[in-house]
Order: sequence, then structure tokens, then C-alpha cells
Amino acid sequence: MNKGQVSIIIPVYNSEVYIQDTLQSILAQRYQHWECLCVDDGSTDSSLALLRSFALKDKRINVVSRPDHLPKGGNSCRNYGFSKTSGEFVQWFDSDDLMHPEMLSAKVEQLQRYEDYNYVICRTAYFYDDRIDERSFYDQHLDTDNIYVDYLTFKTKFFTPGPLFRRDFLHPMELFNQGLKRHQEKEFFFRVVLRDKRYRIVDEAFILRRMHHDQLSENVNRSADKSKFEFVANVFNYENFVLSQVRDRSVTIYFKDFFFKYIRRFVREGNFKYAVRSLYRYIKIIVRNQG
Repeated sequence: MNKGQVSIIIPVYNSEVYIQDTLQSILAQRYQHWECLCVDDGSTDSSLALLRSFALKDKRINVVSRPDHLPKGGNSCRNYGFSKTSGEFVQWFDSDDLMHPEMLSAKVEQLQRYEDYNYVICRTAYFYDDRIDERSFYDQHLDTDNIYVDYLTFKTKFFTPGPLFRRDFLHPMELFNQGLKRHQEKEFFFRVVLRDKRYRIVDEAFILRRMHHDQLSENVNRSADKSKFEFVANVFNYENFVLSQVRDRSVTIYFKDFFFKYIRRFVREGNFKYAVRSLYRYIKIIVRNQG
């Protein structure tokens, strides 16, 4: 393990339009003790050539391709990148987002000063090609007295690039679930807070998360709703924790209301598979609480 070094891991797939800006924001970091591993996920545009051109200019940037035996997707790329890096700290990042020049410096300073903390989170602001949503970073609700409840009820929000981790903290964990297609980051961070609910906060929006205009469409929003359902349903893999150790009535009420809302929505849409799954989860909560 390379002490003090930050391993930045970026999955890349057809990101030729944005990847240069992303890498330039990394090169501009005030904290210079980093390595950046870009894991290409089978790009068919010029992304791979652009990555290699950056790697030729700066030896801290390395490029690999996802091995064929691993499933396609960002989850596999992040996990593979973790296995191929050696920094004391781990920073996942996305190929179309931007870092403020002070981001790494501020995060590393927190973990070096507070050695009993395993990760630190900075705030994130959304931006479009033509503007920054300056209000967005206030909505994450990172400073909470009850992370379990607020995270499970979607009040507290973690974004993929938000945390900087100690590598030693991540080593025993299963990282990103390669079987999930959506909400994999939220599921991963849920397991993170189960392991350690304490974290430091850098109270600045040091990450700019690019929002694409097609993300505002009705179809994408509907897909996001199903994604949220999949995450909450997946939480029940940890139900012994959620409904027995998190002894907060608001969580139980939230889950009941959540699944009942989706029963009605999926019936209206004719999606009876998800309606039955919602009903099953709803009944499970009722039975558990009566016991």
C-alpha cells in the first residue's frame, strides 16, 4: 500500500465528449500524490485513444480494459480497478464529472487528522452544460443524527464520487454488486453505513456532477422510480438489521407506505410482477411488526 496516495478509479464507456475535462480536473488538483486508473468498459468511440494520450503525458494515469470474464458495467470496472490500485485512500469517480482543485486535499487532510474515521464525504452540486444548480448541494442532508433512518428514507444522499475511503476499511467488504443494474451505488453505500455510520464531512460542493438533459424525461424518471423500488426491496436482504436493530417507528411506517404506494402504481401501469413483489414486502413488514 502506498501511504498517502489516493487511488482514483474511473469506469469509462463511450465518454469521448467529457473524459478530457474530467482528467484535466484531476490534473489540476492541489494534492498531487495520486494515481488514476481508468477502466475501459469496451468503448466504441475514441475514449480509449484519448485515455492513452493522457497516460503518455502523465505516468500517474493508467489505462486498462475490463477483462472479458467480468460482466460489463461500471460495477465490474470499479471492483476491478480497486484490485489493480494500491493507494492508501480510494476515490471512485465518474467519467463525466469534475473535481474542484481542492477536493483531494480537503478530504485527505480530514482522514489524516482524524485517524479513527474510515471515510470522509464532500458535497456535490449538479451542473448542466450551461449552468450550475447552486442549490443542489444543500439537499444531501449529510449532517444527520440518524444516518440509518435518513439514508433508508432517501433523505440523506451519497453520490459515487462523494466519499474518500481508507483502503483498509474497504478490503473486507464486498464492493459494488455486479448483479445490480441500477442503484448499485446506493446499495453499496448502505452496506458502508452498516459497517461504520461515522464519517467526516467536507462542507463544500467540491464535486460537479454532470446532468444530461435526457435525464429529465418522463421515461427516465419512471425508470428511476423502479430503480428506487429495486433498492428498497434489496434492503430486505439485510432485514434482520433494518427491522430489528433500527428500532425507529418512522422506518417501519416509511417502508409500509412505500410498498403500498408502489402496489397501486404498478397495478395502474399493468406491471403485475412488481405489484406482487410490493405486496409481498408489505405483508412481510406487517407480519414482523405484529410479532
